[in-house]
Amino acid sequence: MTGQMVDERVFKGVDALLDDFVAITGEDTLVITYTPDSREPAAWVALGLKHRGYNPAIVPMLPLKDETFAGRLAEVLPDQSALQGRLVIITLERDTMSHFDVFQPLMRHYGLDKTMIMRIISASTDFFTKALNVSPMELSRLNATLLHRVNGARRVRVTTSSGTDITVELDSEKYQWLSNRGVWRPGGFTILPAGEIATYPVSVEGVLVADGAYNANIISDLNAKLADNPVRVEIEAGKARDLTCDNAKLQEMFQLCLDSPNGRNVGEFGLGTNHGIDAYITANSHINERRCGLHLGFGQHNQSLSRVPYKAYAHLDLITYGGLMWIDDDVDPIDLSHVEPTDLPHPVDALDEDITGDCCGMGYRQLKGLSDPSCTIPEASGERDSDTLHI
Repeated sequence: MTGQMVDERVFKGVDALLDDFVAITGEDTLVITYTPDSREPAAWVALGLKHRGYNPAIVPMLPLKDETFAGRLAEVLPDQSALQGRLVIITLERDTMSHFDVFQPLMRHYGLDKTMIMRIISASTDFFTKALNVSPMELSRLNATLLHRVNGARRVRVTTSSGTDITVELDSEKYQWLSNRGVWRPGGFTILPAGEIATYPVSVEGVLVADGAYNANIISDLNAKLADNPVRVEIEAGKARDLTCDNAKLQEMFQLCLDSPNGRNVGEFGLGTNHGIDAYITANSHINERRCGLHLGFGQHNQSLSRVPYKAYAHLDLITYGGLMWIDDDVDPIDLSHVEPTDLPHPVDALDEDITGDCCGMGYRQLKGLSDPSCTIPEASGERDSDTLHI
């Protein structure tokens, strides 16, 4: 397990994971898979299950490429006829989300309503102490509250005390809203950490001052908190025209992201809804973009290729500390740091966030290669309408 003392809040998070998000029952069959960087978090989950009388199968895996993983996983899976409750597979990774082609067929084999595959990215102490403090039911209510406000909006304006002032054009009929709320949906992966709604903006104009954090689909050991190193981005017609940051290393990394193919495009307008995340963390992590506030994602978008026919290798989320949002001609803004949930039902046309392939884990050397002017990505044909390319 581990020779170090573990914060008792970690095990409160494990309890929340198992009781609220997985909602385990006595008939469920449990499997834990993990990458080497998430060995300790996997041990905490295993211990939590054993305290409840479960004996989960545990299968280590290498991130992104592991030729023997499918076979080793198959050895611990139950016979289809012997499965009484659900097959629950919990995957834990820090920087990646791997082996989609291994996990996805299991849903068809065991049945969509009998297979829960929970994908945890950013597995860490911070994940268990910060990201699981709000239940999936409350996250669903919070997401629903905002979705009902923005779903028919044509324009929103967001400002922050640090200098952000952007105007975003929206088209909810053409571009779908995604909702990450930690709620299991038969036939889809459950992605954690949870707490976000996002869409593709028709256009963005103005200035973004990101003083919260960044989250990028690359492996980076730079401090992700931006309070001491805010990033200023001038945006015109949905593209980053200029980016400045006083920290030279951050400036270099952000510039490489923007200079990669299609990296300047604003591919995501996102709002974090997880008020249980009480502070930004130093790690390059999805936890940061789930915290309440605004984030814009530069590079890869979150729509099907028929709706937005381009691809990008890089995805850089720049996140603000809180913010006020005006919708169309409303006089009173929404305080993004404190949204009061309502009892409105979650919109059926807002897609639960899913991952349709392996993601993240790009190395810094790869990023530098992508920023070479000779590097291009072929434009998409738009034929694969079912694919969602959210990162």
